[in-house]
Amino acid sequence: MYAIRLLVVVLIMLMAASCSSKATTVHHEKTDTVHLVPEGFEGKLIVIYNVEGAPKLKQEKGFTVIPYSEDGMYLTSTEDMKYGAVTDEFYYVDQKDKRTEIDTSCTYLFPNSGITIEGRRLLYNAFYLTQSHCSEDFHGKGPENEGNRNIFASVEEKLKKEGILE
Repeated sequence: MYAIRLLVVVLIMLMAASCSSKATTVHHEKTDTVHLVPEGFEGKLIVIYNVEGAPKLKQEKGFTVIPYSEDGMYLTSTEDMKYGAVTDEFYYVDQKDKRTEIDTSCTYLFPNSGITIEGRRLLYNAFYLTQSHCSEDFHGKGPENEGNRNIFASVEEKLKKEGILE
């Protein structure tokens, strides 16, 4: 009988704790990023953060804006990316800056990563954008070709080209 009472008291305490305001307040951060992609681009989109001398990312209606170059890369001095629920939007941008929305089934998000160069941590995030394989399967699994999955090699190549990495 004592064991049952003890169990009831413990269960009541657990329920009370789970109903407290601190326990029920959940803050979900969002990535809120707009990706501006050159019209017709297909391949890896990579943003490298904390690059000395590169421009800071700009804001537009509460969203961070990433204007990719023709090679699908963007370097920024902004120290870090936004984390949380991915709420990103993708647009093709033509010569007249007209935006055409890209369906999320045409995008794949790679895991975030980073590289340290001379004590400076450069973080990067990457997506793969397809025009020909858009599907929920692609959005969940990404490109099949292993060469299209090697983000580090692309980051390393870009950093060498920019003279940041020897």
